[in-house]
Amino acid sequence: MSNVTIFYEKSPVLCIGEEQPKNCFTELQVLKGHFDIVRFLVQIDDFRFASAGDDGLVLVWSVETGERLQELRGHSQQITAISTVSCGDGFTSLITASSDRSLSLWDPDTGNRVQTISDLQSSVKCLLVLERLSVWLSGGEELCVW
Repeated sequence: MSNVTIFYEKSPVLCIGEEQPKNCFTELQVLKGHFDIVRFLVQIDDFRFASAGDDGLVLVWSVETGERLQELRGHSQQITAISTVSCGDGFTSLITASSDRSLSLWDPDTGNRVQTISDLQSSVKCLLVLERLSVWLSGGEELCVW
C-alpha cells in the first residue's frame, strides 16, 4: 500500500546539535488510497490536487481535509505522466499518460474520462501544456504536438 503524506512547515528553527539540520515539517496526515508507488502530484486548484502512479489510478484529494474526492480509473498500466490544462472559465482538466500507450483527458470534478487517445506507438513519458498557444506536447519515442 502506497500513501500520500501531507507536510506543513512549523517553526523556523534550522539546526540542532553539530550542524545537523532539524526537520522543520510535521506530518499531519497520511492519505490512503493507492496500492502501489505514487510518482506524481499535481495541483488542480487552490483546494485540490491529484496523485498518480504505478497502480494506474489518479486520485483527486481535498487539500484542506485530505478527503479523497474522485478516483479516476481507466488506465490498465502505470501512469507515466500527468499535467493540468485550463479549459477556460476557470475549469481545469487533467491529462494522463500511461504505459498502456494511451492518453486520457479527465474532468476532475466528476471523475469522468472526457477523451482517450489510444494505440500510440509507444508509452508517453512526459507531458507539457502550453496554455498561451492552446497546445500540449507529449514525449516518449516520439515528440507529438496536440
